[in-house]
Amino acid sequence: MNDSKQRKYRVPLGALVLLASLFAMPAQADNLRCGGSLVQTGDPAAAVRANCGEPDFVDPWIGGAGIAYGAVPDMEEWTYNRGPRRLLQILVFRDGELKRIREDGYGFNVPAGASNCRPSEITRGMSKYRLLVACGQPVQKSGGYVFSTRNADGVYDYRRRRGVAPVYRERWIFNFGGSRLLREVTLENAVVVETDTLDRGYDD
Repeated sequence: MNDSKQRKYRVPLGALVLLASLFAMPAQADNLRCGGSLVQTGDPAAAVRANCGEPDFVDPWIGGAGIAYGAVPDMEEWTYNRGPRRLLQILVFRDGELKRIREDGYGFNVPAGASNCRPSEITRGMSKYRLLVACGQPVQKSGGYVFSTRNADGVYDYRRRRGVAPVYRERWIFNFGGSRLLREVTLENAVVVETDTLDRGYDD
């Protein structure tokens, strides 16, 4: 086979990276079955609560901050944890309307006692709900809307090479005691996107 034919079948590296990123993104759906009812994007939050019951975790993102082209609408994320045999369901609402449904791996039984978190368990792609159940509340929180080149699930969007989008970015600091370093965790739209170590921690 000559060089011209070989070049014809080569796949650009950028395309491979794009495909890998797409397969890595959490699965998304347009509807969710709750018992005998079907909820779908566009439904009001009240109807979703009536059909699916109270969520296990509600995370309101702070809205109303005016940035660039206007005010950011109020956002809210609900997590349903139905146990280890069913997938975690994360529902994102904007101004009280269901906008997105995504899965976050299999659910789990929430431990009854205090958390026993290890820094190595905090990984990129972890949802805020999983982080809180595993490690509890951080010793410090800060956050606000910023522009980011990541997509809505916190993964860099290789298709958006020039554009940016507003996301709610939070920085949490965890203290694991005087024998370990403080761990800074960055979340965008309630998903862990980065972790870093700081100075040595302290004993309570």
